[in-house]
Amino acid sequence: MPSRNISPAQLGDSPSAQVAGVPYSPQYDDVYHTAAGAWAQARHVFMGGNGLPARWQGRDRFVILETGFGLGNNFLATWAAWRADPARCTRLVVISIEKHPLRPEDLAQIHAQAGQPGCDAHEHQQEHQHLAERLCRAWPPLTPGLHTLEFDEQALPGTSSRHGVTLLLALGDIADILPSLVASVDAFYLDGFAPAKNPNMWNEELLGRLGRLAAPHATAATWSVARGVRDALAQGGFTVEKVPGFGGKRDMLHARFTPRHIPAPLPGGHWAVPSEALREAFVVGAGLAGAAAAWALTREGWHVTLLEQHAAPAQEASGNPGGLFHSIVHAQDSLHARAHRAAAMATSALVAPWLHEGRLSGQCNGLLRLETRLDTSQAMARLAHLGLPDDHVTWLPQDQASQLAGLTVPSGGWLFRQGGWLDPVAYVRVLLEEAEATGLLRRQMGHEVTQLLRTPQGRWQAVGRQGQWLAEAAHAVLASATALPHLLKQLGPDVKAAPLPVTAIRGQVSWLSSAHVQLPALPVAGAGYVLSLPDGRLLCGATSHHHDAHAAVRWADHQHNLQQAARLGALPDHLAIAPATVHGRVGWRASTPDRLPLVGTLAVMPELSTLGGRPWPDQVRKVPRLRDEHGGLHVIGGLGSRGITWAALAGRLLAHWITGAPCPVDLALRDAMDPARWAVRKAATQAPPAS
Repeated sequence: MPSRNISPAQLGDSPSAQVAGVPYSPQYDDVYHTAAGAWAQARHVFMGGNGLPARWQGRDRFVILETGFGLGNNFLATWAAWRADPARCTRLVVISIEKHPLRPEDLAQIHAQAGQPGCDAHEHQQEHQHLAERLCRAWPPLTPGLHTLEFDEQALPGTSSRHGVTLLLALGDIADILPSLVASVDAFYLDGFAPAKNPNMWNEELLGRLGRLAAPHATAATWSVARGVRDALAQGGFTVEKVPGFGGKRDMLHARFTPRHIPAPLPGGHWAVPSEALREAFVVGAGLAGAAAAWALTREGWHVTLLEQHAAPAQEASGNPGGLFHSIVHAQDSLHARAHRAAAMATSALVAPWLHEGRLSGQCNGLLRLETRLDTSQAMARLAHLGLPDDHVTWLPQDQASQLAGLTVPSGGWLFRQGGWLDPVAYVRVLLEEAEATGLLRRQMGHEVTQLLRTPQGRWQAVGRQGQWLAEAAHAVLASATALPHLLKQLGPDVKAAPLPVTAIRGQVSWLSSAHVQLPALPVAGAGYVLSLPDGRLLCGATSHHHDAHAAVRWADHQHNLQQAARLGALPDHLAIAPATVHGRVGWRASTPDRLPLVGTLAVMPELSTLGGRPWPDQVRKVPRLRDEHGGLHVIGGLGSRGITWAALAGRLLAHWITGAPCPVDLALRDAMDPARWAVRKAATQAPPAS
C-alpha cells in the first residue's frame, strides 16, 4: 500500500512558491500511514527491497535517493537501522525529494503521536521519538532547493567523529529536482503519491533518469507494480522483478541496475569515488577557504595536509575582528540569489551550535539589510512573488527596522533570519579543530608554496621558495586567495591550466569605542555595515578599492567607514572623532568578475571542437580538466567580501568534486561556481559568429 494515496490537489498547491509549508490536517493520518505501519513498511519494502542493512556494511559511504519524503518515516526507520547496526557504513547519505513539505511544528506534532495506540513503531517508541525530535530541531526554512542536515553520531559504539547521517532534503517538484541532482546512488526508495493519483511523478521519462544517478550495482524498490513503473525502470537500465508485497498488497518491485552501457563521465561531471590509496590531498592556504576545504575533506575520511605561509591560520583577509553572513533578495530569484541563500543557510546551520557552545564569537539570530529602492508595498509584492518563507526573510518598514536594530536607520529593509556575524579567525580555528578531531589533518604552518609540480606518476608536489619539497599527494587544492593567479603560472611546463580572473580588492575596516557610539542589537548592512563586537566596540566598514596595494591603514578610509556608520544610525552626524581613538585593519579580498566563488577541478583551456562547436554555458562540464585516475588539481577561492557566507557551502561543494560525495547544490549552481565557466566564456569570445 502506498504511503500516500491521495492526489497533490487534495493537499493543495503552495500559495506562492511550490515548496511552501503545508499545514497539518487530519487527512495526513490516512495519507502518510498504512494499516500495517509506516516504519514496518519502510523496513520491508524499502530497506529489505534494497538489501539493507547488509549492503551498506563495511562501506565508507552509502547513498540512498528517496522520491517522496512525506513525514520522513522511511528516513527515520533507515536512520534507526543504521544506528543499530554495528557494521554500519561510516556515513549514510539520504537524498529525499519533497514538493509539499510540512511545517516544522506540524511535523513535530505528528511524530509526537507515533507511540499512541494504533500508530506505528509502538515497540520502537523511544527511538522514534528521539530521532524525530532531532529531525524536527534540524528542519530548515522551507525554501526551494537542497538543504544539508547533518546528524553526527560520535556517541554510538564503534563510531568515530566521522560517523554520521546526512539528509540532503530536496524541496521542489521531482520533475525539476531529479535532473538537477549530482550523485552516485546505491539504493532508490521509490515512494510518493500513487501512480494513478499523480502520474507525472512516475512517468517513463522521469524514472528513466534514475540510471544517470545509479552507482554500479545499484538497486531500487517500491510498493508499486504498475506497468508504467516497470517499463520506466527497464528503460533506465534496471532489471525488474515482482516479489511478495506487504500489508495486504500481493506484490511489490525489486530492481537491479544492469545497464548495457555506462558512458564515461564528462571531464567536469561526477567522478567515481577514488580508491583508498588516492584519498589524500594537500591544501595551500589556511584562511576561510582552506580551513573549509580541510574540514569538509576530513569529514569524508580523507587525509589532508594544510600548508600556510604564515605562522598561524587566518592572517590575511580572514583576519578581521568580524564579518557578516546573509542571503540576498533578487526580483527573479537569480542564480546569485539562490547561491547566496544556500550559502547563508549552510553557514547558519553549521555555526549555530558552535555559537551556543561558546566556541566562537558572533551572532546567528538575524541580520538587517537596508533597501532604499523599494517601499513597503513593493517589497511585500516581491516577497509574495518569490514565495520565500517568513522564517527565512521578511520585510521590515523603517520604524520596525529601527526598533529591532536599536538604531535610527534611514529606510526599511530585509530581515534575514539565517544571517548574522562571526569572528572569522575563530571560525577558522573551529573548522580546523573539527578537522583535527578526525585524526586526519596535519598542519604545516610557516611554509610558503611558490610552485606546484606534477610527477610522472600523476601526483602533485608543493614546492617552497628555496625549491624545497613541502608536500605530495594525489590531489592538490589551491585555497591561496589573491596568490592564485601566480600559482597557476607556476605549474611546470607540461601543465596548462586555464587562467582565472581573480582580482585583489583592498578593503579596510574600522573599529572604535566611544560614549557617542550607538551599538546595534543585530548587524545592519546597506552601503556599509555596522556590528557590535563582544567587548563593546563598534565595527564598521568596509572600503573597496581595486588596484590598490597600499598596506597601511588610512585615515581617509576610516572617515569613509565612519560616515557610513553615521548614515546607518550608529554614530551622530558630523561627530568629531579623534584619529587616535579609531583602529583598523587592511586586507585584500580575492574577487571574481561575476562575484561567485571558484569551486571545483581546474580546467585546461579547451579547443572549440571539444565543446561541439560554438560553446554555451551549460557545456562547462565538457571542458577538459587537470584530473585523471591518479589525482587532480582543484581550487576553492574567489570568495570576495563574503568569505564567511561562502565558506561552509564551498567546502562541501569542493568535497563533492574531489571525493565523489553527493553535490550539496543543484546542477545549475554547481555550474555557476565551476572554475571552468571562465574557459567557456573565453572560448565563446573566440568562436566565429553563428551563421
